[in-house]
Amino acid sequence: MRTLHPFSRLASVVGVLMVLMFCRSLAAAGVGMVCGLACIAMQNGMRSCLKALGLTLPLCVLSALVNPLVSHRGMTVLLFVNDRAYTLEALLFGLELGLSLSGAALWFMVMRAVLDEREMLYLFGRLSPKLALTVSMTLGFIPRLLAKHRRILSAQHGSGLMRDNSISGRMESASAVYLACTSWAAENAAAAAQSMNARCYGMERLTYSDRRKLRKGDVVFLCLYFILVTAIVYFALTGGTDGYYPVYEMSGTGLTVSCTACCLMPVIFIGKERAAWLYCTAKG
Repeated sequence: MRTLHPFSRLASVVGVLMVLMFCRSLAAAGVGMVCGLACIAMQNGMRSCLKALGLTLPLCVLSALVNPLVSHRGMTVLLFVNDRAYTLEALLFGLELGLSLSGAALWFMVMRAVLDEREMLYLFGRLSPKLALTVSMTLGFIPRLLAKHRRILSAQHGSGLMRDNSISGRMESASAVYLACTSWAAENAAAAAQSMNARCYGMERLTYSDRRKLRKGDVVFLCLYFILVTAIVYFALTGGTDGYYPVYEMSGTGLTVSCTACCLMPVIFIGKERAAWLYCTAKG
């Protein structure tokens, strides 16, 4: 989605997040999660996709299995656990909740992939410069902290300092790596603060060098997305969402089609750019 304006990219991800968090639809939640995995696979590779799937799939399974143990509503009884009904409706509701949470986490990863720190600062700098700076610095700091953690851990293993495989030994090794990462983060933050003070940050009015404007393609994309989100809100408010209790009732076709189109649009754009990068050659 690099050909689109940063605001268009942000709007596409926010639209999918609205679908996942506010539309009670099992089909929409499933489509949102699958599309999020597809975007991660095309942006970061299949290895990152499998890793994300390994982190989110247990959440879906756990939510689906645990919710009927807490909520016993529903008419379709599957079995009894300690004389309490384990219902299909509660299981489906837990599955939908797990898919929604997992899909939201995946799309936050997608947003991190399609929007870098500078673009976040560009989008929110005029509204709240301090908030924009905090968000952009956080988005940039977390990957560097994880990379630093891997380097320190590899150095510790390479030097033979982590040979004790007991619980106390592993805790001591993890504490040593954590302290090293914390010290590095504190020194990095102090250096960044000194650098900002030396450049008189916050003493003068901010100026912006990024002068990108919305193009016709961005306007068409935003209008189409606005129409889709409006249709989703309309179907959700008019009772088009899934009904779980007392009997499960699937949402209407209109809501399912609108949610699917909303989730597929970023996948289509990312897939098109990925295909152009892999298979299109420059003309000599």
